[in-house]
Amino acid sequence: MNFKDILVHVDDRPTCASRLEVATHLARHQGAQLTGIYIITQPRQSSAKAEKAFRKAASDAGLSCEWICFDSIGSRLDVVNAINLHAHYHDLLVLSQTDEDDPDRSIPATLPEKAVLGSGRPVLIVPYAGSFPRDFKRILLTWRGGSESSRALHDAMPILRKAEQINVISVQGREGDELYQLHSKDIAKHLALYQLAPVCEKRVTGRELSVGDLLLNRCAEAGVDLLVMGATSQLRRGTQTLGETGRYMLHSMTVPVLMSH
Repeated sequence: MNFKDILVHVDDRPTCASRLEVATHLARHQGAQLTGIYIITQPRQSSAKAEKAFRKAASDAGLSCEWICFDSIGSRLDVVNAINLHAHYHDLLVLSQTDEDDPDRSIPATLPEKAVLGSGRPVLIVPYAGSFPRDFKRILLTWRGGSESSRALHDAMPILRKAEQINVISVQGREGDELYQLHSKDIAKHLALYQLAPVCEKRVTGRELSVGDLLLNRCAEAGVDLLVMGATSQLRRGTQTLGETGRYMLHSMTVPVLMSH
């Protein structure tokens, strides 16, 4: 089954162009409707320019589209919660990686992380810089055998089924991981039911190489278009955050990343 309705965050930041390009390309490839959401965060803020660009991009791609302009001032619902609320009614949410060198006070730097944790939907995060293919033909799927990995795998299935090459990687971290010992034949057998033939590999990180670094290295070596990963969470000072690898990828990603929690 393909995605039927993709939600993309539209704003006035420079990163919106690449985000919208990825979203429109994916929607066309999936035969999905594309919905844009714009959040009003300041008095007298206008969404007209952003809406015009969104509708043109959707029209040029031959897509059916919808537009949501949400007033966070009047509703007293902040940007993160407004986007998460609307994401509940869509198959996939598309956001941009935060550019920490060019912050926007109207858009929280934690938006990608909070969306992964709170939207209840898979989140496709587009790097704020660089060039990369939009076809997602070569995919790297991280696999631990846990609930987050399983969720990411099945959330990404509409994209995986159209891929030309799927690499499944299991990584044993510095502290060891009993799930790493699970046989790769199990995931290969499951994907075979979808007529998919992944290449499975196992890696062990050393003292100087984190799991995040290893994954980025493999993306570069294999010419990966998309990284798919489950996102674990933890409590830090009473606040729920992504796990170490998830936070690292949000900061250092070089290719689009689809995360599920």
